[in-house]
Amino acid sequence: MKVSNMGTFRLKHRYLIPIYLLVAFYLDGAISSLGEQWLYTPDHTLISRLPMLMFIMVAFVLPEETNLSWYAVGIGLLYDLYYTGMIGMYLFVLPLIIYIVRYLKQYIPDSPFFIGLVDVICLTLLEASIYIMNRLVNLTSMTPVDFISNVLAPTIALNLVFFIFLYLPLKKLLLKLKSER
Repeated sequence: MKVSNMGTFRLKHRYLIPIYLLVAFYLDGAISSLGEQWLYTPDHTLISRLPMLMFIMVAFVLPEETNLSWYAVGIGLLYDLYYTGMIGMYLFVLPLIIYIVRYLKQYIPDSPFFIGLVDVICLTLLEASIYIMNRLVNLTSMTPVDFISNVLAPTIALNLVFFIFLYLPLKKLLLKLKSER
C-alpha cells in the first residue's frame, strides 16, 4: 500500500512544474490584458515575461528537472498560437534560451543577483530575437534604437520588478517541491 501511495505522490509532483508554467503563462496574459492602458502606450511597451522567470527559477532550483526544454517547447508553441498566430518564433527561441541556461548554470553562482542577471540576459535574448525575426518578415518597421528605448528597456524594468517580488516566493515553492520529491 505504501509503494502505491509513493507512486501516486511522485505522479502528482511530476505535473506540478508544467502546471506552474501554464499558470505563469496565463498570468502573463492576464497582466497584459488588465494593464493594457499602462503597459502599451505610444511611448513605450512593457511586456510581461513571467514564464521566462519561472523557467529560470526552475533551472536553478530544480536542476534535475530533465523535461524543462520540452516544457519550453510547449510554452513556446502556446505563445506562438496565442500571441503571434505564426508558429516558429517562440517555439524555436524559448527552448534554445532554456537549453543555454541549463548548460551555463553550472558556471553561474546560485545567488539572487546572478539569477536576476541571467533573467535580464535571457529577456534581452528573447526580445532581441523576436524583434530580429519580426524585422526579417517585415512585421515591424521599428528602428533598433526605438526598440531598445521603447520596448527592451521598459520590458526589462517591468520584469526586474517581478523578479524582485517573486524571487523568494518562487524559490520557496520550488524548494518545497524539491524536498517532497
